[in-house]
Amino acid sequence: MLTIRLLAVCVALCFSSTTTVAGDFEIRTWDQAIAMAKSFVNQLTLQEKCHLTAGVGGVCAGNIPALPRVNFTGFCLLDAPSGPGDGVLYSTASVGGIHIAASWDRDLFYQRAVAIGREFRGKGIHYALGPMMNIDRNARHGRNWEGFGSDPYLSGENSFFYIQGVQDQGVVATAKHFICNEQDTHRSGANDDIVYSANLDDKTMHEIYLWPFASSVAAGAGSVMCSANEINETRACQNNKTQNGLLKGELGYLGNILTDWMGSKSTIDPVLSGLDIDMPGTDKYMGDTLVAFVQNGSIPQSRIDDMAVRIIAPYYLVGQDQNYPSIDLDQSRSESCRYDFTEKC
Repeated sequence: MLTIRLLAVCVALCFSSTTTVAGDFEIRTWDQAIAMAKSFVNQLTLQEKCHLTAGVGGVCAGNIPALPRVNFTGFCLLDAPSGPGDGVLYSTASVGGIHIAASWDRDLFYQRAVAIGREFRGKGIHYALGPMMNIDRNARHGRNWEGFGSDPYLSGENSFFYIQGVQDQGVVATAKHFICNEQDTHRSGANDDIVYSANLDDKTMHEIYLWPFASSVAAGAGSVMCSANEINETRACQNNKTQNGLLKGELGYLGNILTDWMGSKSTIDPVLSGLDIDMPGTDKYMGDTLVAFVQNGSIPQSRIDDMAVRIIAPYYLVGQDQNYPSIDLDQSRSESCRYDFTEKC
């Protein structure tokens, strides 16, 4: 546990003191991004802040709504860990996570992510819904190819360089699925009786499952996706111990937590337990619904302010306020890259 905390703190300090100029935009520090986000959020009404916390319909897999009054155009969120997915045209299918991990080559980890990030940016996508870093503990889990295998250290190294490579291109990376989402069978559902619970002790959590997420925080991940399953009999997206205790508390995570699709099943518990964004938003648990809960005292105004800052800060962190392309999912941006993960892409 101490080793994980030291990893997160030491690497975060290394990356907190400088800004990086990447092409025609600037990658900022978290301190700078949070200050800018607070300034922006201070302009918003309560309803506008709440409006940011749930997805709306749109052309992407997930869509954070625009706020025209303050010239905010919203966010486009799209899968997948190996390149732009969800049926968009002219997308490069990069090698899977399980294959890149087998190379044990940190430079290749990074260059693959750079190519993926450039393609996301070229299509105007703000959030890449990856990397997927769940530990390969169940051979029948159909999504093992997305992740990096069963070694927590190797998975952490891949996650670190994936996030660095993608966010260096101005795209927010989303570390998923937090946490212990080791199978798809009974991983979600409206009936709690059919949702599986990963039951484990603190030592196992820290030494196996939390490690790659700690590496993701150290890399500066702007977003984390909570999983649809339960952890110790409590749904992941309303689990105070894992979200507020481990992620935002112990690891000092500064970005937002968004649900796996349909991962939230209520309003007050998830929000008070650290959830910031409900996706895809069709269930109406968050978003404009939160206004009444603030007004009746069930949710403090300070929590809504914190949610809004965490949603907006990654936008400034990776420089999306500077020359970011408009959304055009079927725009071809991959002809010169393909599988050549080099600087000429």
